[in-house]
Amino acid sequence: MRELSELPWPAPVGQLEEEPPVREQVQFEGAEWDRSSPPTERLRPLGPRSSPLAGGGMKFRMPQEGLAMVGERVDPTLPLEKQVWYHGSLSRSEAESLLTLCKECSYLVRNSQTNRSDYSLSLRSCQGFMHMKFTQCKDGKYVLGQNSPPFDTIPEVIHFYTTHKLPIRGAEHLSLLFPVLVQTL
Repeated sequence: MRELSELPWPAPVGQLEEEPPVREQVQFEGAEWDRSSPPTERLRPLGPRSSPLAGGGMKFRMPQEGLAMVGERVDPTLPLEKQVWYHGSLSRSEAESLLTLCKECSYLVRNSQTNRSDYSLSLRSCQGFMHMKFTQCKDGKYVLGQNSPPFDTIPEVIHFYTTHKLPIRGAEHLSLLFPVLVQTL
């Protein structure tokens, strides 16, 4: 590579004044853009910044600008026993073993160790693990923590918190994003 001082100055006419290559601009509609990448890597098509590579033609919101991550889809109509994230009779320490290699916002649901008819949500947070008990109200509805709205089923609770922040102190910044699947041999 030649030193800057070795280059002819001023530049010979036409050598450094080339027109940049023309780039086509593409504008994605929301639905098309959403299907183009996995949920954890999606960028939303509308927002305050524009891509320098697209010449300002495509706008998108950067993750640090509050992009809300959406968890994997949960079918709230499936019974609890058929959900891939329901592990049944699993101890607290076994849940933690499964969550150890998982990323933040990974979760599973299991039977509570203290009362087998109750259920617990085990969650991986940046500080470690959290275990929250689902409370069943007198009317049969389920709540998670003290500030949760009531739900008819646990799958409905999980479905709701894949798109909303958890109402639990210490986990207010978390949603349920990554289900820990039951391993079948």
